[in-house]
Amino acid sequence: MAISLHTKLCDMLDIEYPVMAFNHCRDVVAAVGNAGGCGVLGALALPPEQIAIEANWIKEHSDKPFGIDLVFPSAAPEMITHEQLMAMIPQGYKDFMDKFKAPLGLPEQIWGGAGMDVFLELGIGGSYESQLKQLDAALETKPAIIAAALGFNREIVDRCHSAGAKCATLVGNVKNAKRAAEAGVDIIVAQGTEAGGHTGRIGTLALVPQVVDAVSPTPVLAAGGIADGRGLVAALALGAVGVWTGTIWLTAHESPLVDFLKDRVIEATDEDAVISKIYTGKTARVLNCKYIERWQQPDAPATLPMPLQNLYSPMPLFLSTEDSYSASLFDKPGLQEYATSAAGNAAGLIKQRKSVRKIMEDMMTEAVEILGAE
Repeated sequence: MAISLHTKLCDMLDIEYPVMAFNHCRDVVAAVGNAGGCGVLGALALPPEQIAIEANWIKEHSDKPFGIDLVFPSAAPEMITHEQLMAMIPQGYKDFMDKFKAPLGLPEQIWGGAGMDVFLELGIGGSYESQLKQLDAALETKPAIIAAALGFNREIVDRCHSAGAKCATLVGNVKNAKRAAEAGVDIIVAQGTEAGGHTGRIGTLALVPQVVDAVSPTPVLAAGGIADGRGLVAALALGAVGVWTGTIWLTAHESPLVDFLKDRVIEATDEDAVISKIYTGKTARVLNCKYIERWQQPDAPATLPMPLQNLYSPMPLFLSTEDSYSASLFDKPGLQEYATSAAGNAAGLIKQRKSVRKIMEDMMTEAVEILGAE
C-alpha cells in the first residue's frame, strides 16, 4: 500500500506537496508554486504599491497558490522620526562605527541610517496604520496565505479571513504558539533555533512536538534545519503537517543571491551559520563573516535594540543580490569577506546549485523512499 505525503496542509492551500518556502525573490516564490509547494514572498520592507507589483508578477508566472510575509508588532508603536532615533544612540557606539567604517572606504548610503525611512514607514518602528496599508495591498492580490513572524492580533486575522486568506505565524516557543492559536491563526510554524534569520533558543526536534501538543487541532509546520527529504519525514513524525523552509532556496538558480554568497552557502559547515544581534538588534542566524567577527572584539559596544541597531547596519552587505545596488560594491578588494546572508544550519546540507524544481523533486523523492511509498 502506497504511503501518501498528501497532508492537511495540501488540502488547506490546494498544493501538491506539504512544503512552504520563504524567499524575498518573486522568481523563487513563483517557481516553488510551479514545483508543487507554496512560495511565500518576504515583503517587510516593500511599500504597498511594490507589494502589488511583486504579487501580480507572481500571479502572471504561476497559477498556483502563494503567500506574502509581513510583520505586525503586538503593540501599535507611535510614529518616530529618523532624527529622534539617532538621538537615542550612545556616542560611544557612534564612535565605534565611525572607526570601523573609515578604512573600508564605502559610500555612506550603504549604512542603515541612510535607508531607515523605509523601515520607519513600513514595519520596524513605523505606524500600525502603515502596516495595515501593507496588509490591504497584499490582500488585494488574493494570496492564499498571509504569514507573520511577530504574530497576529484578532483584527488582522479577521481582515485576512474576510479577504479569503489564511494566516500563518512563526513561533519559537509554546507560549507564543498558544497565543497564536487563541488569536485564530490557521497555521502555526514552530521554528527551531537552527533556522536562518530571526530565531529563538529552542531546537526544532524538541519544539515541534511540544507546539503540536499545545495547539491541537491547529495544524503545525516545522521550520529550522530542514533541507531534504529526511527533514520532511522527521517533521511529519513529530506531528507537523508540513515544513516551512528558507535556506535551501538561497542557492537555487532562480535566487538573486550574489554568486560568491551562493558559493559560501554551499561551502558552509555545520558551524558556519551563527547567531548575532548586530544586524537588527534581534537574534538572527546568518553566515559568519568579518563584520560579525569585528563585533566580537573587546572594544565593540553592546548591540542596541531594534530599530536602533538598524541605523548603522550595512544592509547592502546583508541583502546581497545580483540586481541590487550592493552587488556593485563587491569589486572593492576584501569587501566580500564582510558580506553575509541570513542562513540556517541547513546550509551544511547544501552541496550544489539546483533549480527550484530539482530541489523540490529531490526532497520529495527522498521522503517517499524513506517512507517506503511506491
